[in-house]
Amino acid sequence: MSSEAAKRKFRVQTPRQASKPRYLVYFIIIVALIQFWLLKTYFREIETKLPEDLFSLPIKFPISESTLMKSYYELGKVPVDISAPKEATASMANETKEPEETQTGGAATLSTTETESGLSTSETPNSSFSLSEEQKKIIFRALELLNENIEYGYQYYPETGYPTDNKWISTDVVAMVLKDCGYDLMELIYKDMSEHKEAYPMDLKGSKNLDKYMDFRQVYFQETFFKRYALELPSEYIPGDETNNLQWQPGDVVFFEVDKDNPGKDVVGIISSHKNDRGVPLVIMCTKDLGKLSEVDVLEEYKIKGHYRYPYPEVD
Repeated sequence: MSSEAAKRKFRVQTPRQASKPRYLVYFIIIVALIQFWLLKTYFREIETKLPEDLFSLPIKFPISESTLMKSYYELGKVPVDISAPKEATASMANETKEPEETQTGGAATLSTTETESGLSTSETPNSSFSLSEEQKKIIFRALELLNENIEYGYQYYPETGYPTDNKWISTDVVAMVLKDCGYDLMELIYKDMSEHKEAYPMDLKGSKNLDKYMDFRQVYFQETFFKRYALELPSEYIPGDETNNLQWQPGDVVFFEVDKDNPGKDVVGIISSHKNDRGVPLVIMCTKDLGKLSEVDVLEEYKIKGHYRYPYPEVD
């Protein structure tokens, strides 16, 4: 091939080879445009929202199962004529007490305002039963005592009657709770026994002499007092019976028979606002077997001897 022919070939091929990169750029641009069109045509914005009840409890617990506020009732005193019949005692026992800034018996309890916001009602799974102000004060104080490291132990207190340390028996729990809520069982029981000794089982004591500082701690004397001045309620708990279950309210006092031949071994406790997984109320009590003040599931296990609500509730 002559040099002239080679030059002509070079001149012809060079433009064709130089156009290849240009086609590649066109191809990339076309592909990009196609992708943009596809995205614009088929893209759909998806908005994800969390469900409103994501952090809500699957079970609606009744207020009685809720954590109680750690505040206190202000205490007051209400004069109660224990020699009067239950109907007359009810109106006096439930009079509104004036709040005091000082604490009584080393413990204070919830103010009325705080109570209304913290525990205005106590509901059972089957009802919207509301506790009275007196019941609220009693159960709040009983629950507070669970944190005070109270052990089982019997001692005699000839000057105070009430325990001055953390060694208590079952009747002390009821007496101390009611005392902190304005009802001095030592004075009330002594007065009633002084005026109506024949109504009390003095034979169980083995002496006809009264002991103001000890008699109110005897379980059979304490129960006798409640029989005379408290609302007496069913002594059988019937699981699944709504009418029966409604009558077992927080703050109620329950006596249990330990030995039918020895009433002195009976024990007493206070119905709690807490329940087991079957809805049966727990009991706050201090016995030798438990060793300390505890909240226990015994309402179906122990034999119930008496069930009372004190002070006697007002009737609208």
